[in-house]
Amino acid sequence: MSNLAEDQVFLSVEGKMRWLLLAEALIVGVVMAGVRRYGVEPESIGLTCQAATAPWWCELRLALILAVHHQLIGYMAAAFGILSLLTPQPFWARLAMDVGAAGLAFYNVSWAAAGFILGLLVLWDAPALGGKWLHKREEAGT
Repeated sequence: MSNLAEDQVFLSVEGKMRWLLLAEALIVGVVMAGVRRYGVEPESIGLTCQAATAPWWCELRLALILAVHHQLIGYMAAAFGILSLLTPQPFWARLAMDVGAAGLAFYNVSWAAAGFILGLLVLWDAPALGGKWLHKREEAGT
């Protein structure tokens, strides 16, 4: 039997918001996995970008490859996660989770996972960390 208090938290605005933000990060991860699979990894895309008249998006692809190579996505996720702990605001926590999910999709696992988990902890336990932003939304009825 489930506890009535647990059901109320799950169905409250606060509970729904938490699950929506987690779903957002998972969608970002799936989209970035698609970008990796179909926009970065195929050999035909690499050959197209090596041509003398390469398309404009090849520069973006190269920047992404270099960011993955140097683990910048993972470092950014961890930095956003730490920032979300220091200033418990939803923006930094969401950014940590979204960038962390992208980093996980691009194999920057160690630091991206840390950022994702820190952002998730801040979002999931916002009242304990002083984040009153979830309660303000619930009081406003939005």
